[in-house]
Amino acid sequence: MRILQWIGAVLGMIVILAGALYLFRTDPILMVSGKRLSGDELPYPGDWSMCNDHQTVAVETRVDDPHSVTTICFVHDGDLIIPAMNGSEKEWPAHVVRDPRVRVKIGQHVYPAQAERMTDVAMEDLAASIAVKYPQITERDPADAPQDVWLFRISARAEIR
Repeated sequence: MRILQWIGAVLGMIVILAGALYLFRTDPILMVSGKRLSGDELPYPGDWSMCNDHQTVAVETRVDDPHSVTTICFVHDGDLIIPAMNGSEKEWPAHVVRDPRVRVKIGQHVYPAQAERMTDVAMEDLAASIAVKYPQITERDPADAPQDVWLFRISARAEIR
C-alpha cells in the first residue's frame, strides 16, 4: 500500500513539474509550441547562409502574445524561405497573415523580421534551392509531395512611421 502512495506522490510531482514547465516555456520543443524566443537578438542579417548549418529554426509570431514553432527553412535567391506544411490548418501561418512581424531564431541568435506569404511560386520552382539543404526531400516521388504548403519569404521589417 505504501508503494502505491509513493508512486502516486511521484507521479503527482511529475505532473505538477511538467505543467509548470509548459506554462513558463520559451522556445518550442520539437512539436510543442513555445512562447517568446530566447537568445541574443541581432539586427536583420544581409546573408542567411548560416541557416544551412541548422536543420530547423524557430519562428515566433504574434508580437504581443508570442507563439513560436519549430520548422525548416532554406535559402532561395538570397532570401530565407520558411514553409508551413498543411498551412491552412496551422495556427502560426494564420498569425503571420494577420500580422507579418516575426522573430526567427537560428542557433542561439534571434532576428526580428517580417514574413510575406509567397503565392506566386510553386514548390517545383524551389526544388534546386531545397535540395542544397534537404536532398532527401527532393529525392521523393513528386506524386508524394505535400499539397497544402504555404511558403513565407522573410525580409527586414518595414519601418513604422
